[in-house]
Amino acid sequence: MFRRYFLALIVAAASILAPLSAATSFAQGPMGGESGFATFSGDEDGEFSVPPEWPSGDLVPFTQSNNPPNAQTDNRDQGGGADQTSGAGRQPRFSVNPITGMVASREATYVPLTGEERWKLYWRMNYFSMGAYFGPFFSALVLDQATGSPEQWGGGFAGYGRRVASRTGTAILQGTFQAPVAYLLHEDVRYVASRRPGFKHRVGHAALYSVLTYTNSGRPTLNVANLGSYYAATAVSTVWLPGHYKVLEYALKNSTEQIGLTVPINMLQEFWPEIVRRVHHGGNEGP
Repeated sequence: MFRRYFLALIVAAASILAPLSAATSFAQGPMGGESGFATFSGDEDGEFSVPPEWPSGDLVPFTQSNNPPNAQTDNRDQGGGADQTSGAGRQPRFSVNPITGMVASREATYVPLTGEERWKLYWRMNYFSMGAYFGPFFSALVLDQATGSPEQWGGGFAGYGRRVASRTGTAILQGTFQAPVAYLLHEDVRYVASRRPGFKHRVGHAALYSVLTYTNSGRPTLNVANLGSYYAATAVSTVWLPGHYKVLEYALKNSTEQIGLTVPINMLQEFWPEIVRRVHHGGNEGP
């Protein structure tokens, strides 16, 4: 028991201290306000507000700034729908997918994130969007409730509620670890949709980008920050899970299962524009 908690605390300290040390750069420089630290505002006037209802496919948008003057912008909404612009600048706005919890970019029109955008995306993707909470409900159902793990929490709604709370905490840890590490490694935290048509190619692309992402230069790279954050956050979660766990064994097994789940989730994100168009088209058809 003591060895388990001691190892978990070591992993917890490493997974917290690493992002905190990285956050010195993540929260300063290009993202910093007048005080030198990042400021969080959802609107151009400096105020953040959460809309009373979350419209499908357009959740908490914010304006992309500091694009290169001649940068080509995406012709689709970053959440998967139609492009939304802010007026004279014709700058794209991001949105968090309500099902996948992702923000998407496209290969053909890739523009890297600024530091300020990374900071705002962290809050949107982990706290202030419906998609941030849909994922834990899904993973708790598929990975935990269906298998009765951990068994000490029992079944029914009470057990499911505990598992959802645990997965939500783990997801926030995962995002908190990923964001500053991705910033230091120049890795994108968005899903990069395929530029090529064809169902088979796009399915393969979605599977491949469960472990890959883009660098700031627009080149594919191993998604170290995302993959590592799954293992670190899962190891820390053993601190509050009941029962006895071999931390490294549990982190390896459970995190690999979570990464496996990103494949169908990426596929949903890849084909989200078509799904949205079909739903909207079906809803507009007459009797």
